[in-house]
Order: sequence, then structure tokens, then C-alpha cells
Amino acid sequence: MSKAFYRRAEFYALTAAALNGTLGVLTHFGLNAGFSHHQVAFWKCFIAFLILMAYCMVKPSERKTVFALRHKSLQFAILAFFGIFCLYFFETWAFKEAPIPLVSFLVYASGGITLILSSLFLGERMGINKCLSFGLILIGVYCLFNFAGQTSGSYTGIVLALLGGLGYALFIFLSKLMNIGSGISVLLWLFGFGSIYLAIPAIHEGLQFPSGIALLMIMGLVLLPSIGGFYFTTKAVEEGEASSVQITETSEPLFSTLLAFIIIGETLDWIGTLGALFIMSGLVVSILKKPRQPQLISS
Repeated sequence: MSKAFYRRAEFYALTAAALNGTLGVLTHFGLNAGFSHHQVAFWKCFIAFLILMAYCMVKPSERKTVFALRHKSLQFAILAFFGIFCLYFFETWAFKEAPIPLVSFLVYASGGITLILSSLFLGERMGINKCLSFGLILIGVYCLFNFAGQTSGSYTGIVLALLGGLGYALFIFLSKLMNIGSGISVLLWLFGFGSIYLAIPAIHEGLQFPSGIALLMIMGLVLLPSIGGFYFTTKAVEEGEASSVQITETSEPLFSTLLAFIIIGETLDWIGTLGALFIMSGLVVSILKKPRQPQLISS
């Protein structure tokens, strides 16, 4: 019997995408409040770590699970480097250099790496749908590169966004490969190591404590894309294929672009919109499933 949609990997991945869609707008206001990208990246990770630690310490079952996972500390350290440090460090910086819609689409366009690695090392079938999906995503990225050429500072933003997306793609692949699981205790380990990595550039720049609007925006980043987004992503990876999770989460730019348009007024031009449509078409193609052929029963 098939699972209800709200218990399937696709639902978890789509929920993660919706929560991650708030990232660009919240980061935009945080940066405009005078906070640097290094500080935003560090504090949203560190505060998330503190909240999760407090929760785990007051709940005996979670506290026990946290200590039981200590033998996986090396795996968590590796995953946190790609999924927390690379994503937070490069993506937050990219939002300073390029429009929100452009950054959002490019971060998830890097997910094609997950498709290839999942096929080679996890035994997940590529199939015609996934190959076509990857091709459409590449065409979309090419269009967005052309859009970037018409936008001041966007080439730097493009490189940063792709690096952040590469880290996130490797995180999804390695999470499945290492069978790391999901849950609050897993997030605590990830954010703990992530905070250590992100503290280095933040302290080197000169650590600042958030206040006012910057603090409100960082709390939004902590609760929605950080804790919420990563919780549902790890849950989706645990329940489904890494490649399918990556492709489904490619819908995140739809949410971020819509919010950026409504709240900030940022949009893509025609070629940028065309690129976005190619990327989203790749998403749709990837989740289409061939109908099962009826089997003949011999008498």
C-alpha cells in the first residue's frame, strides 16, 4: 500500500523547499540592517544550534540520542562542511552580490551533481526522465548566465551561488550514502560543526552581536530555512532517493522568486525568466513517473 502524500519523501522535500524559499528575503533585510554576510551566516547557524541544544537537554530521549550519535561525529563534521558551511557561507554572500531570484535558481541548478553521483554510487537509476531533467536544468543555467551579464555584480554572485549549491548537492548525496538519518539530534550535530566552521570568517572579520531588525531577520532564518528546512530535507533523504529529493527541492526558487517580487519587487528579465522556466520544466519532468505496464498472468 502506498504512503499518504504527507508521509512521502516528495512532501518532505516540497515542505523544505517552501521553508527555504524565505531565505532570500530574510537575508536581504538582514544585510540591509547593516549586518555583513559573514555575520548573518554564522549567527543563524549558531542560534539554531543553541535552540536545538536547549531542546535536547530538557528532553531525556533526545539527550540520549545525541550522545548515542557521537560515534558518527566524523560523518557529521564532513556533512556539516558541505551542507552548512558551504551553503551558508557562499549563498549568503551571493545574496549580497546578485538578485534573489538569480541566486535561488542557481543554487538548486547545481543539483545535477546529485543526479550523477546518485546514479554512480547509490545505484539509483537515471532513466530518461532524470536525463531530460538534467538537460533542461543545464539550459536554464545557461540562460541565467546570460541574464547575469546584464546585471551589475552578478558574475560574482553566480559563482558564489553555484559553489553554495554544489555544497548542498554533495550534502544530500553524502547524507544518503552515509545513511545519517534524520531528526532533531542529527540537526544538533550538523549545526554544532557548522557553527565552528562559520565562526572562523565571522571572528576574523570582527564578531558583531545582532540587534533590532537584524536580530528579527536572523530569528526568522533560524526557525524557517535553518531548523525547518534542514529537518524536512534530512527527513526526505531518509525516506526517498537522494536524486529525487534534490530535484523536488529545485522548486524552492519558485517560492523565493514570488516572495522577492511581492515584498522587494525583484524580478528576472525575459531571458532570466526563460532560464527559470527551463529549470522548473526539469523539475516537472523528473517527478513524472511512467505508468506500470500490466503483467500477464499465466494460467
